[in-house]
Amino acid sequence: MTKLIVFDVDGTFLNSQVLYDRTVLEYSAAQGLPAPCLRTIHLGYGDPHAHDFGWGVSKDEQLRHMIETMVLADKYSMSGAPEHTPPFFDGAQHVFERLKNAGYTLAIVTSKPEAPLLHLLDYHNARNVFSAHRTFDDIERRNEREKPEPDMLRSVMRELDFSPEDTVMVGDTTMDIRMGRSANTHTIGVTWGAHTKEHLVEAGAHYIVETGLGDVAQVVEKIFTKA
Repeated sequence: MTKLIVFDVDGTFLNSQVLYDRTVLEYSAAQGLPAPCLRTIHLGYGDPHAHDFGWGVSKDEQLRHMIETMVLADKYSMSGAPEHTPPFFDGAQHVFERLKNAGYTLAIVTSKPEAPLLHLLDYHNARNVFSAHRTFDDIERRNEREKPEPDMLRSVMRELDFSPEDTVMVGDTTMDIRMGRSANTHTIGVTWGAHTKEHLVEAGAHYIVETGLGDVAQVVEKIFTKA
């Protein structure tokens, strides 16, 4: 089965929200900031300037704080401490195995830096599952624009020699869906991460999975059976 399935990471197959939320609250206290609205921060992943996180600072300042908390959470995730090591969502290993056994090629496009990504893939014995990846580092390394621009997704398709019609983008945020739509791929939005079904549909998701990561394989098979 010569098709490409590209996954986002955080909120899609890596359950990192608990670590990130805890980091945000600890960071806020250390900086003397009021405790923010965590749900609003989740929604702000796609467009941080459109939301007030409750820190009582300017939109530019809250973006800086948001980035710093992400960097700090990634640093924690590489510490080796079990409480700082995000687990995979239930069904992740199963869906990867099912897709690989069916002949699909798997890849990653994420806003996470490369070092914490590879550390966590190694921790979960999953690095060899993926044939290619694009991370935050590729913005500078390859002069590629980050999500929701299509550059990194198109770059992976070129590297692995897949066309848009033979590619599916799977993600939990509007950035993932908009990137996939801009690259003319199929798109699957999953609802257990940062953004709601309504936001994913509004962004243009072709398919929505609400029942768990293990069911993504069924939707992928449906896409290419129809094709």
